[in-house]
Amino acid sequence: MIVKNKIIMCYGKTDYTPGRYLESGLKSIGLKVDLFQNKIDFSKVNLDEYLAVLFVESPSKPPIETKNINLVKIPKLFWIHHGENRLQTNLQLAKRYQPDVILMAHSLHLANKFSVPVHFFPFAMAIDIFNCTRNLSEREHDISFVGSKNALYYKNRNKSLKAIHKYFGDKYDLSLNSTIFVNDLAEKYSKTKIVINHTADRIKSLNMRIFEGMGCGSLLITDYVPGQEKLFIDEKHYIIYKNHKDLLEKIDYYLIHLDEAQKIATSGYYHLLSTHTYIHRANEIVEIIRNINSI
Repeated sequence: MIVKNKIIMCYGKTDYTPGRYLESGLKSIGLKVDLFQNKIDFSKVNLDEYLAVLFVESPSKPPIETKNINLVKIPKLFWIHHGENRLQTNLQLAKRYQPDVILMAHSLHLANKFSVPVHFFPFAMAIDIFNCTRNLSEREHDISFVGSKNALYYKNRNKSLKAIHKYFGDKYDLSLNSTIFVNDLAEKYSKTKIVINHTADRIKSLNMRIFEGMGCGSLLITDYVPGQEKLFIDEKHYIIYKNHKDLLEKIDYYLIHLDEAQKIATSGYYHLLSTHTYIHRANEIVEIIRNINSI
């Protein structure tokens, strides 16, 4: 039985990094988190006080420098947020951090690239930010999208957004060009009936927009990526579209049939709240640590 209540987290913290959300979740279940953002010398840490060491991928910050990691006998975990586009970097970091377990937010087809066990550990609902139950009928924006439009990675996304603007620009209230983060993003989604999610052309991954849009009580309409079926059910928690034509048809249908959109959006919201918050993820971390210690 785990009786310690302290954990070490090593990551470059920002207001909108998944590590920050998970840190809040860990604290919410009563764990004390000691954070190292730049470097850590394990010879100067009393490791007997801690449950585990949790490294978190933080691409916007330099990797955590480690010294004397060979002294760490408690479980080490490394949570990875990216797939093919950062595979080599994360393989190098895994060598540096020497984790007992890799936690992967998506892209489980890459699990065999790592030499230690891999657990599916997706993003979740940050209930202190992305959390709204306002009725869809009271929301001012009909359709919103927030995200990159870099043509190197998102040609199909850009095609979809242009089609939405062409077919619905005179019919519905659109918000397709915002570049905003965190609280402003949550406010935008909380004022939106339908949030569109469209992944990259080549690298398909389970992204944060799914949890952000659903958490704000919007109807999420998204393309499919591997792993989604482990978490959500199409037409119950959200809507999956197959192609551009299907996307346009489903947007129009659910804006006309707002009662059906509301039912699915509400189901998705409460599914997140009951199953996929960062408090749930924090409890999963404790269970993973318990399993490592039992080996």
